[in-house]
Amino acid sequence: MRASPLLRWSVGLTLAPLAVSAAYLLAVHPRYTPIGDVAMTQLVTRDIGRYWVELGPYSRDGWFHPGPAVFYVLAVPYRLLGSTTAAMNAGALLVNAASVAGVAAIARRYGGVRVAVIALVGCALLMRSLGPDEVRVPWNPYITVLPYLLLVFLTWAMIEGERWALPAAVAVASFVAQTHIGYVLLAVPLVAVGAGWMLADAVVAVRRDRSDPALRRLVAPAAVAAGIGALVWLPPLVEQIAVDPGNITRALEWMDEGGPAGDEPAGWLKGWRLVSAQQGLPPEWLFGRRPLNVVTEPHYVNEAMAPVLLVVVAAAVHHLWRRGMRPALRLAAVWLLASLLGVVAVARTVGPVYEYRIGWSSALGMVSGMVVAWAGADAALRRWPAPARRLGGPVAVAALAVLAVVGAVAHVRAGVPQAAAEARLAAVLPDVLDALDDLPEDDRPVLVDGRTTFEARAYAPGLVLELERRGIDARLAGDPVVGEHRADDGGPRRAHLLIETGERIERTAARDDTRLVGRDGDAGGQDDGDTPPLAVFLVEQGDDGS
Repeated sequence: MRASPLLRWSVGLTLAPLAVSAAYLLAVHPRYTPIGDVAMTQLVTRDIGRYWVELGPYSRDGWFHPGPAVFYVLAVPYRLLGSTTAAMNAGALLVNAASVAGVAAIARRYGGVRVAVIALVGCALLMRSLGPDEVRVPWNPYITVLPYLLLVFLTWAMIEGERWALPAAVAVASFVAQTHIGYVLLAVPLVAVGAGWMLADAVVAVRRDRSDPALRRLVAPAAVAAGIGALVWLPPLVEQIAVDPGNITRALEWMDEGGPAGDEPAGWLKGWRLVSAQQGLPPEWLFGRRPLNVVTEPHYVNEAMAPVLLVVVAAAVHHLWRRGMRPALRLAAVWLLASLLGVVAVARTVGPVYEYRIGWSSALGMVSGMVVAWAGADAALRRWPAPARRLGGPVAVAALAVLAVVGAVAHVRAGVPQAAAEARLAAVLPDVLDALDDLPEDDRPVLVDGRTTFEARAYAPGLVLELERRGIDARLAGDPVVGEHRADDGGPRRAHLLIETGERIERTAARDDTRLVGRDGDAGGQDDGDTPPLAVFLVEQGDDGS
């Protein structure tokens, strides 16, 4: 079925900021230097095709997220677009663009062009509220938000009887659950409910018609879904069997014990407050989120917001029920199920519910907003049919055009992610390379040690990445968080680079066994907002490199 001009324009305008973002980074900042988890993600993505990658992104709690799906997905655009950091961003943008397109396709199939356009406006508003970084940075709490939204729509499609939504849902649920463990309780039950609903419908059809074509039609998609699930989950299952204790065991034990601090789960009250906050005033998914703080919980976890918009959602559902609009009612039912799962997932979270982990709650807010808009559009068509039909499309396109311009400008103005820290590392890198060039060349690795401060730990994988890009065998001190082949084996080294930040710089400079090779920022201060000065030292070694 060919898309209408209205739908084509709507899709193009919704995805335009993502295209601008990818083009801008690839053309203007292709080789900027990432730090922290983003640098680690790129390092492991570089391993795809060269090493057997079994585990997901590293968690600072001493285990890895369930699986490596994100690395395999990002490896394709990464290699095709030049193996640069901007190529990683382009990969994240492609994942999110595909998710939005999938949402629009499902909305059109079960609601028509008008509902598809409503869904696209919702997606555009959601992406604006999330901000540029949450749709372009391949960090595991970010790159899972819009795919999770797609999973909600795939669950709706399964309940509507779309058989081939099952393998798609298995693939998307596996992606988000492997990439961030917090999505296991959010995603897996949705697939189970959707698959169970389709099976129940098929059984009812068999009993009614005294034949089994409905069940036979499920065999092929179920087989494909099982194959996808087996393929995607093979690497982490192999690791779980081969290693004692396996990663899944370590993660479950950590959650059961509450981590080293023995933290209790967040509890049901926090779960309700967080999920229902999207129905408070103003709803974040619609009007934008406040500046993200990655080390605190959102304020509404402890100070409940009145979910007054639930009254609006209930009124919309009542209208849809009176009108007998079953697809819309089923979408509302999926939203309710996903919201309940969100309460459970938050309630089971060990320790603080950090803001950076909860983008999925905004996605659920968008779904409830779409249900309300669907009911509102239907009511407007009944009350004012001619004006609603004549003005609805142009108004939606105009809104999407405004959001496209605002989004594109925001992405360009945002520059590179982690700009201040990236500039620090980029500033010291030439001096570090010069210092290494002055050393005798051999095949021994360079050890990068950033274990002294939180900020130094973030810079260390970025420096390893930059050295590796230049053909230097670099190892990361500490646990093997980016592959065993990059872990320090304790053997001879060509050089030992020590990263220091802030007030520690002067103390380390006073040591007899260190030599400063590069520094950016005034020593001992924080002259760039919250980004402390950075310094890299060369630690003296014995003649054997020890």
